[in-house]
Amino acid sequence: MNNFNYYLFDYDGTICNTFPTIHFAMSRTFDKSGLPAPDESTMLGIVSKGGGLHDTIRHLHPDASRLSFDDVEVIAAIYRQEYQACETRLTVLFEGAAEVLKQLKQAGKTVIVLSNKGIGAVERSLKALNLSELTDLVIADGAFPDLALKAKPDPMIYKEFLSQQYNIKNKQEVLMTGDTHADILFANNAGIPSCWAAYGYGVKETCEALKPTYTILEISEIINIK
Repeated sequence: MNNFNYYLFDYDGTICNTFPTIHFAMSRTFDKSGLPAPDESTMLGIVSKGGGLHDTIRHLHPDASRLSFDDVEVIAAIYRQEYQACETRLTVLFEGAAEVLKQLKQAGKTVIVLSNKGIGAVERSLKALNLSELTDLVIADGAFPDLALKAKPDPMIYKEFLSQQYNIKNKQEVLMTGDTHADILFANNAGIPSCWAAYGYGVKETCEALKPTYTILEISEIINIK
């Protein structure tokens, strides 16, 4: 085990393979909204950006420039319902993910899930996959409304919350692992080491250009990072 004491993990594309769930739910959502459903390659391209739900809808909508916040929220509400209806059937853990979190917790490490996804979906999924007890904290969209934390890649979550919450003095004790450029850029902006989960949804050229500290081809490799 290495010298990291705080492990920050993205969720989609890092701990879980959620793309089938996202694509199915978004296709159903667009169908119900009278819009052309996104094809798989288009959807994957949007997911690879690592953005939140509202950004994803705007990227996919054929008339995005005319959408108000309320318009997007109507579509988002449909999506949340569709996602919840199919997630337990379609979302699966990446092989070795549960064992990695278990080993980290047994070694006394702090495990934090840090996602741009909605807090309800992340917490529900963690519980369904028996991962809740293997995580110390979950930070996702809507988790702390009073703090108005900014999404990745903005470093606010680390600089103004996590570093103070855990009284972190040495940034080299912290490792951010994620599959998209938003995760690596978040780590770069926060000044902490990064680990690119190359098995996820990120675009290879974009992620490599940000020079992640480490690269893993499967999640189990994180245990052996020195």
